[in-house]
Amino acid sequence: MKKNIKYGASLLIIVLSLMLGYVAYANENDVEEDSKENRDGFMLRDREREEEREGLDEEDKIKREEFKKEIEEKKNELKTIKEEHKAEFEAKIEQIKVMREEFKTELETKREEIKTKITEMRVNFKEDLGKIKDENKKISAEKIFETIQALNTKLTNHLSDKVDQIENVLVGIESRIAKAESRGLDVSSVKTEVEKAKTAISSARDAIEAQSSKVYEVNITDEVTLRAEMKKLRDLFTADIKIVKEKVKLAHVAVRATATALAKIPKIDDDENEVEVEVETEVETTSSTPVNN
Repeated sequence: MKKNIKYGASLLIIVLSLMLGYVAYANENDVEEDSKENRDGFMLRDREREEEREGLDEEDKIKREEFKKEIEEKKNELKTIKEEHKAEFEAKIEQIKVMREEFKTELETKREEIKTKITEMRVNFKEDLGKIKDENKKISAEKIFETIQALNTKLTNHLSDKVDQIENVLVGIESRIAKAESRGLDVSSVKTEVEKAKTAISSARDAIEAQSSKVYEVNITDEVTLRAEMKKLRDLFTADIKIVKEKVKLAHVAVRATATALAKIPKIDDDENEVEVEVETEVETTSSTPVNN
């Protein structure tokens, strides 16, 4: 009896041990299976993320290449505009040179035309001075006459050069206007001022041409009226030159007004290079943008 009980207890212990071992083995297999599934899941997600990153990198690379292409096209466009502007500017300079030479030729032609008249006037003036007995008065009157003729030539030449300088400033302003216009800036108001300045310059040149053609006469009847006649001659010449100077001054004021109008245009002092720098900076920013996981 005792042997049967002891045998049964041993058998029960063996069975329980086997069952516990199976359960432990089963749990261990389940843990290993879960761990394997987790590893496979992590690997799959890592691979998917890597593929996503590669896709984004490729897309970003394409965008950068397209953007660089746009930059290159923009640079080429700017280069073409600059070359066209340079050609136009050089053509305008040549045109101005031709106009100035024509103007100077006209002045010289007119002066040659009046030389004969001045010579005749000089002869008549000396004959009239023969009526004057006071030699000092005669010398003084003759000196005033000759000085006025010479001054007229000297001052008209000087004022002509002054107008050329004023026009040079206007040409520089027009150059800046063309550059600003090529960048898309609204310079219509400045162009209006440019036309006003050109009209003022043309008016000044007309006044210079008219003044250079003048011949100043004086009628001497007797010694009593000599002083008054010479004063009248000086006053007339001074008044005429003053009118011409005012015309030149108006041209200067008109060009200055044009420069002031140009300075008021927003972003007028920005250079085309700044645009290129901004574009290139944007490319660098795009290239350095991190990819979100």
